[in-house]
Amino acid sequence: MAAEKKEKPLHADHRARMQQRVQREGLASLAPHEVLEYLLYFAIPRRDTNALAHRLINHFGSYCNVLDASEEELCKVEGIGPASARLIASLHGFEQFYQLQLRRSETRPLRTAEDRIAYARPLFYGARNECCYLIALNDKLMPLRDILLSKGAPNHVVLNPRQLAREAVASGCTCGYLAHNHPSGLAVPSPKDIEATSVANRMLYSLGIRLLDHIIITSTDAVSLMPQYCPRNEDREPR
Repeated sequence: MAAEKKEKPLHADHRARMQQRVQREGLASLAPHEVLEYLLYFAIPRRDTNALAHRLINHFGSYCNVLDASEEELCKVEGIGPASARLIASLHGFEQFYQLQLRRSETRPLRTAEDRIAYARPLFYGARNECCYLIALNDKLMPLRDILLSKGAPNHVVLNPRQLAREAVASGCTCGYLAHNHPSGLAVPSPKDIEATSVANRMLYSLGIRLLDHIIITSTDAVSLMPQYCPRNEDREPR
């Protein structure tokens, strides 16, 4: 009697169909769990990843929450190893790097609050904690350096005036602006934000460097503290 033909595994051709679908229709044609399932193909070459994708979304609550999770948090999910966790957690970093490279290829003078917001936004892509940067500019308002001054907690960051002064002088800038994020999603300056702006303004002014602005950025909004908290000094305004 001829040997019985082995039953074909349920998901034997599933990957091929998924890859063809993505090639034909793009990722937008997939459900959130399917996008995770497809992503995990790159870290798990042979095992079915459908159940694992569902498990991730059930654990974190949404696709976005999965991508926002840290490697340590991801590894707590059954079936997720270091390679899979690193792949998922690194996606924001790759997107941030792309946005920063794109921004550098299109650099122009940062004359308005809108220009300054657009320039600084990629620095905070995917950030879970507050960070504060000094964007150092030259006389023509062209960016010289993006200087990370401090990292904090999800709801606050501390600005060290001495570090600000040291970094500003070392950059060779004649003016610049501060930018920090509010991961909470509210682009509203706190009393500490206003106080830090005032201190920074005085410190930089004493060094002959003009503070043009202080930008607060969220994932969906942004606010400029200028001119209320960064008053113009017309005699020293860059031309």
